[in-house]
Amino acid sequence: MLCFGFSGCDKEESIPAYIHIPKIILNTNANGSEGSNAHDILDAWVYINNKLIGAFELPATIPILSIGKQQLTIVAGVKNNGFTAQRIRYPFYKAYDTDIELVPANVDTVVPVFSYYESLSFQWLEDFEDQTISMKKSGSGTNVDTMSITGLSNDVYAYDGVDNSYSGKVVLGQGFQKFENSTIANFDLPRKGQEIYLEVNFKCNTEFVIGVYPINASIVTGAPIVNLFSTVDEEGILQWKKAYISLKEDVNNPEYTGADFRVFFNVQTNTTSGTPLVFFDNIKLVHF
Repeated sequence: MLCFGFSGCDKEESIPAYIHIPKIILNTNANGSEGSNAHDILDAWVYINNKLIGAFELPATIPILSIGKQQLTIVAGVKNNGFTAQRIRYPFYKAYDTDIELVPANVDTVVPVFSYYESLSFQWLEDFEDQTISMKKSGSGTNVDTMSITGLSNDVYAYDGVDNSYSGKVVLGQGFQKFENSTIANFDLPRKGQEIYLEVNFKCNTEFVIGVYPINASIVTGAPIVNLFSTVDEEGILQWKKAYISLKEDVNNPEYTGADFRVFFNVQTNTTSGTPLVFFDNIKLVHF
């Protein structure tokens, strides 16, 4: 053991207790008003007696020096806008709280169960299960006008034992191709700094853009927010991912004062081989 300074070198090191977090569960309400329980909670922000111990990528085994009965709080962490370098505490999931008896050298397994705050507004939910699509053609110069609904088992998103029947699908051809759809509805979003997020499950073999259209003039210009990239794994299989996209910064842009907003999805490709594909599911527009 290395020891620096002139005091404490002879002091015995404390033996920590351990908390093991193998996974996280998200519960959504039974009436469907919060959408699916699909999540991409990657990190656990761990607190003991309201003091932050650290943020840990899951699964994790965490040493805790506090011994005896303690208040354990775990907060769900996600990638903001899909960026690995932007790890945040997701503001819409309630923290998991419990009392725990910590014993030196013992490992306690904890599986946190999170839920949404009851005060949230889910302005838009699209899971394609009613076999309709709440989006329409937008933009200019589009080759592919509409998203289709697929019920093929290899296409449809399934999560944690919950079998969805349908997902959205975009198929593009070779050469220069452009697809864009935006929401049919205009959304009146909060302007006082409240958090606003678009949640979306997706899989794709090509890049696509998510953004908003501020509707406040006869000429409407889209504001791209984030680019999402291919989810093809090393074996060439498209894997479902989930993104949490912050809209607060764009909605509060002074240029868009008084505007309502539409959300858009844009794909542009120029390939001479293969078939560009993008799939969507469990889309949620959420804010306080």
